[in-house]
Amino acid sequence: NVDPASTMQVTDALIKANKDYELIIFPGANHGAGESPYGKRRRMDFFVKNLLGVEPRVK
Repeated sequence: NVDPASTMQVTDALIKANKDYELIIFPGANHGAGESPYGKRRRMDFFVKNLLGVEPRVK
């Protein structure tokens, strides 16, 4: 749980450094939001795309 201003500072620095990044926001969620069904699916999709080099199946 990071305050939004700090998150925006990091994303701004990444943009200025010409670095790619991905950001998922879980409005109103607690710290463990990444373990929700949506969070788990997005994490697996990330690995499939970036490690296996294929597009994840559409749900």
